[in-house]
Amino acid sequence: MDIGLNEHHQKNVVNYLRFARFNRSQRLRGIEGAFEDLKDSRLVEDTYTLDEITEMLTGLCAVVKGEVESELINTAHTNVLLLRQVFSQAEKWHLKLQADISELENR
Repeated sequence: MDIGLNEHHQKNVVNYLRFARFNRSQRLRGIEGAFEDLKDSRLVEDTYTLDEITEMLTGLCAVVKGEVESELINTAHTNVLLLRQVFSQAEKWHLKLQADISELENR
């Protein structure tokens, strides 16, 4: 994978991608667990009323939204910490780095 960086920086990017993939898989397991919990604990009857189904789906939606929101917050905080590390190193050399946020929106 050549992304236009030197080998050292490229390895750092690859390590970050591995870290992000691991965190993402952990959150996906949490979401899968919510579905499994619903199946195991609530889906024991052969027939359900509309109200019962609505209640189950509402609860499941709340759990999934919580997992996704938690992941998005965690990802944002992780990115801020990473930027802080990079900017801190740059400031030691009296450099002012810039980020093109519009490029992020196009990805």
